[in-house]
Amino acid sequence: MKPDASETDDAGLELWACGKAEEIMLREGFRLIRSARSGTQSDIRETSLLMARAIAASLVEASFARHMAAGE
Repeated sequence: MKPDASETDDAGLELWACGKAEEIMLREGFRLIRSARSGTQSDIRETSLLMARAIAASLVEASFARHMAAGE
């Protein structure tokens, strides 16, 4: 799911961000829950880092889309 040019206005970006957050939480959050239930501390740490990376990537993606829409 990528923000497109029509989603770079504030309302569209907010809608995209909510959808992206839901996607990340469903995918990475579920993995984190599973590792917390049955994994080692190392598994939990690794899964937490994967979630952090997914969040960071979505922020970079949104920033890039916003700059492209602004013609920067």
